[in-house]
Amino acid sequence: MKGMKLQAIAAEHTQWADWKQRHPKTQVLSIETGYQRDYSRNPYTGYGVSRKLYFPVAQQDQRYHPKEPGLGVELAGQFKAYAFAELKKSATAVHDTLAGQPIVVKYDQAHYAATAVDAQGKLLPAITACWFAWYAFHPYTGVYVAE
Repeated sequence: MKGMKLQAIAAEHTQWADWKQRHPKTQVLSIETGYQRDYSRNPYTGYGVSRKLYFPVAQQDQRYHPKEPGLGVELAGQFKAYAFAELKKSATAVHDTLAGQPIVVKYDQAHYAATAVDAQGKLLPAITACWFAWYAFHPYTGVYVAE
């Protein structure tokens, strides 16, 4: 498989309560992993609000807080970031064009989640990531800015 590119698949990133409500038959792996780890606490407390990164990145951009979450979308080799800070400014879904194709980005402020769909309403492969991480991998990304 050396040299092969993985195919992106559509996935949703949301809060557990939202997922469980929409998919009540979901099964979850046990926290009984055989390792002594306290899975009931967040090991990264405070990391999300700090500007400090745990590791260096080659590319950085100051338009947003480094940990600002957003939805990153790629279509036909073109990339665009939809920061949650921008999406929450819009009262409705964002209608946009990426790689010449119409897309709709939906933001769910109650569950701190976003998805992108094509013109037929099909979920598009996308990733929810911190701004610093998305930009480090995609420094030539387009960036959605709310009007």
